[in-house]
Amino acid sequence: MLNLSQKYGEWALVTGASSGIGEEFAKQLAKLGMKLILVARRKYRLEALSDYLKKEYNTESIIANVDLSKENFLDELFKCTNGKEIGILINNAGFGSTGEFISCNTDKEIEMIKVNCIAPTLLTHYYLPEMIKRKKGAIIFLGSTVAFQPTPMMTTYSATKAFNLFMGEALWWELKKYNIDVLALNPGGTNTEFQRIAKIGVGPLPREASDVVKTALRALGKKPSVVDGLKNKLITIFIKVIPRRIAVTLAGEIAYSLYIRSYKS
Repeated sequence: MLNLSQKYGEWALVTGASSGIGEEFAKQLAKLGMKLILVARRKYRLEALSDYLKKEYNTESIIANVDLSKENFLDELFKCTNGKEIGILINNAGFGSTGEFISCNTDKEIEMIKVNCIAPTLLTHYYLPEMIKRKKGAIIFLGSTVAFQPTPMMTTYSATKAFNLFMGEALWWELKKYNIDVLALNPGGTNTEFQRIAKIGVGPLPREASDVVKTALRALGKKPSVVDGLKNKLITIFIKVIPRRIAVTLAGEIAYSLYIRSYKS
């Protein structure tokens, strides 16, 4: 089994670690011997996860009860990570919204952009210089299958995921000369509370968070981006070969049907 702490560094920092894919990243990395810095707003969830990791894997973890939408979140996070060798940075935190753009809450849309786009940019700028000095490290950006085409009814969200996809793929090229692995991870419908909060269905054949994380860890260091699940890979290939107008129309029809179905349920 690959020794991630030797390859990248002793600590992994996971944003959005209180549930879903972020929580699963923490569990699988702890199983592989990494120490964890768990970042999220819900302290009680982080405490429960930290206790679980200690009991199950005898893994040291630090709780960072930080809101990534706040202006001073880096100052708060610095207190938890000062002196720690951050070997893997997982920019997982994010949330979505559904419905017509004009009907969405403007403040929430701006908060989404801060959490989904600005926070990963700041975190990467903050922890990257030390990785470059050490000539080792890894960064994962959480994209989505909706990053591959504009998605009506999830307009702002799909735009933020395109940001993460492009950021991860571009940095993969820039940072490989420093021996730093970068990956844009693109899941489709996954059984997490993210889907419930965003009021969007998972569609047919949803994946589990454990599947998504396994896909990421297998692909890290091998390619600039990866799509989780065969069905999702086929979808992203299909939308590349059809006219853009048709791709956007299909995305809108599917997103609308999932939104209406979830809204009524």
